[in-house]
Amino acid sequence: MAMHTLYALPYLRKTKGNIINMSSITAIFGDKQSVPYVTTKGAVTAMTKALAIDESKHCVRVNCISPASVWTPLKASLINGSPDPEEAFQDAKDAQLMGRMGTPEEIAKPALFLATDATFCTGCDLVASGGSELGFAHKSPFTPGCDSKN
Repeated sequence: MAMHTLYALPYLRKTKGNIINMSSITAIFGDKQSVPYVTTKGAVTAMTKALAIDESKHCVRVNCISPASVWTPLKASLINGSPDPEEAFQDAKDAQLMGRMGTPEEIAKPALFLATDATFCTGCDLVASGGSELGFAHKSPFTPGCDSKN
């Protein structure tokens, strides 16, 4: 458990507060060249569910949000540092059904919902993805040697 959560729990138990963790859609679907990131976000989602179970006896709700691509300074830095920033920017937008990346404000709204209105939600993973996980799409070219041996 994160240290800040551990230190906040006595207060949250007393006030029947709630915790909102930030995970990622990659915790659900994975991502190429991102094993450490995907692993840590998967751990956040699992921790959220386990902590929701443990803290329910204290009326503390624990949820998480799993966003897809959000236009932040870090995302801008990663895109601008890529070999072809224009292509990387377009790829990030094209990954969402909505044709754009989310904004920090669009992730703050689900957090506000979970904090104030979602009083019967605990252990939830709210996906805020612009639809990036929906629909069938080309994933990878056929990899030689991966065919079945019938």
